[in-house]
Amino acid sequence: MSTSSISKSLLTSVLSVYFLLTLLVTCVQVVGEYYDTKGMLVQELQNQQSTVNDSLARSLWEFNSPQVVATAEGLINISAIAGVIVRDDTGAVLINLGDTLPIAELPMKPAENFTISERNGLFGYFSTLVFEFSGNSTMVGDITLFSTRDIAIDRIKVSLYFIVGNAIIKSVFLILLFSLAFNRMLNRPMHDLTNQIRNFRLDDLKHSRLDLKDQRNTEFLMVEQAYNQLLDNLEDYQDDLQRTQQQLLQANRQLDEQNAMLEQEVARKTSSLSQVLVDLERRKNELELRQDKLEREIRQRQLMEQDLRDTNTRLQNSFTALERAQDQLLESEKMASLGGLVAGITHDVNTPIGISITAASFIRERITKLEQALADKSLTQAQLQEFLSTGNEGLELLENNLSRASDLIGSFKQVAVDQTSEAIRDINLKKYLQDVIQALRPRLKNTRHEISLDCADDLNIRCPAGALAQIFTNLILNSLIHGFEDTSQGKIAITITREQDQLEITYSDNGKGLTEEQMNHLFDPFFTTKRQQGGSGLGTHIIRNLVSQTLNGEIEADSAPGQGLTYRFRIPVIFL
Repeated sequence: MSTSSISKSLLTSVLSVYFLLTLLVTCVQVVGEYYDTKGMLVQELQNQQSTVNDSLARSLWEFNSPQVVATAEGLINISAIAGVIVRDDTGAVLINLGDTLPIAELPMKPAENFTISERNGLFGYFSTLVFEFSGNSTMVGDITLFSTRDIAIDRIKVSLYFIVGNAIIKSVFLILLFSLAFNRMLNRPMHDLTNQIRNFRLDDLKHSRLDLKDQRNTEFLMVEQAYNQLLDNLEDYQDDLQRTQQQLLQANRQLDEQNAMLEQEVARKTSSLSQVLVDLERRKNELELRQDKLEREIRQRQLMEQDLRDTNTRLQNSFTALERAQDQLLESEKMASLGGLVAGITHDVNTPIGISITAASFIRERITKLEQALADKSLTQAQLQEFLSTGNEGLELLENNLSRASDLIGSFKQVAVDQTSEAIRDINLKKYLQDVIQALRPRLKNTRHEISLDCADDLNIRCPAGALAQIFTNLILNSLIHGFEDTSQGKIAITITREQDQLEITYSDNGKGLTEEQMNHLFDPFFTTKRQQGGSGLGTHIIRNLVSQTLNGEIEADSAPGQGLTYRFRIPVIFL
């Protein structure tokens, strides 16, 4: 595609405007010069009329026709006079020499002296002839002197040559001046800029920078700085993208390893618990048999009592092992919920990372097209501006999505650490719960469920933050899995207020609710309505243990079928 030179187009536009202005000014000068010369000619006609007025009036008074003719012929020989008309006092034409207007256009009766406007290239001066004798004035006729446009033009020829020559000289000088200026200040820097941009290489951004010479405080310096800044940003984004990809790969590997370890641990603990239950059942049967045998063999009481003590000891050990297994299973339930968060956050992080990779590929494609345009010498300013605009949009998209991924990972990291730790630390309660909810967003993304949090912004406390994270994680997951099973648009409301040295927390949803029988077993371990779907029945049991044991608080719940489920608990904390 052929391209037009910016300097040539600009020079053509500037000179075109200058030529038009020069032509206009020249025309005005020519017209002004013409009218000045015309005024001078009219003045000369007046002077000539004044010169011959007395002698011509006397000749008319004396009826000296030869003298009148001689005077008229003398006037016609003057270069400024092209025609003469002399009339007597009756209006009869006595003399009509040279180029004159029709007699009908002259006054028929005596009139004041006046200048005749130009008509058909003729203009002149009309004057009456008055003869004075013995103190009396008598009008004896009139005289009209004419001059022509040709005479006026002939007089201004030298001025016309000077005006036109001056305009031509100034135009030629201006063309040379503008050409040199445009070549030095636009063509040469543009050529240097084009050559340096052609050397752009995406794999060698350091040596692709622009370095324009002698362009201080010009627009080319701004282009150089903007282009070099773009290369710096591209280099930084490439480094950040590579580091992020490596971190993501490492995080995925760690998550896969952790998931595998969690699955193995849950399977092992479940198998161990089943074995303990079987062993407990077997020992119980043995105990019953021994008791029966004790009734039948009273004479062997002492021996049986010893056996019973041994059996009771083993039974106690079994119950102790069962309690440890239960504690381990509770811990496994915590880790399982954390594994669900891991899977959700992995998918949610992949979305902005994928968008970032797409934005980077788009920028690379646009750069490739720009390189092709440069190679074909078809790059225009509009294409470069379009590339800068789309490049900035792509980089902004890339930056926003990487920031979004960073926020998700940071939020998940804090919640995950707290859920596996019982450390006491200072938190802003509202911001902390917002992070917990943010970590659960992957479970809400494809639903229309809503979570509202009503908590003061300045509520700062010191407490086991992990316990709070585990409580609200289980509450929200229970609402999503159980409460909103038949609801497409569920609502969860969390209200937190301060009452003296305690927190009063109300958690409610508008789910399907529970029956009175289900409410009686709500906090029992292993009670679940989702046994066939893999429910463990430990979620609410963990919540009660965390509230009553870890946080030294109280919890209660109320519900009815179709009325949702509401938890209320009070927790003593240290306010900051």
